[in-house]
Amino acid sequence: MKKINKQSGFTTVELLVTLFVAAAFLMSGYQLYAMIIKNNGEASARAKAVNVAYQYLQQYKDKYKNDNAINCATNPTILTNPVTPAIDGLSNVTITPSFTCPYSSASDYTKSISKLSITVTYNNPQQQITDATYVNKK
Repeated sequence: MKKINKQSGFTTVELLVTLFVAAAFLMSGYQLYAMIIKNNGEASARAKAVNVAYQYLQQYKDKYKNDNAINCATNPTILTNPVTPAIDGLSNVTITPSFTCPYSSASDYTKSISKLSITVTYNNPQQQITDATYVNKK
């Protein structure tokens, strides 16, 4: 008579291999999660810096357009001093506006056009965002 040996369940070696494969998947999943969290923080900081640059660009643009004593010919140094505001979510923030006169040797119409740039430097290590627009005094 033949003896039938039925095996039920897993062997120890199979269980160990399964545990090692599961551990590898868990470690790679955790690394992916950590990378996503880090990138989300960087994207959030960059978005805040872009919003700050845009707000200051509009503020300086309005100030430049409304002040008749400032024009491209007088080199508006009044508006080019760096500002260091406290912004929630960003550290070491410095906002530097700059004006240039790209058409200074042209006609009177183009002499009234200035290029306004806002550079926001933030965080450590330092990162920069620059936003710019053209302003017409007329």
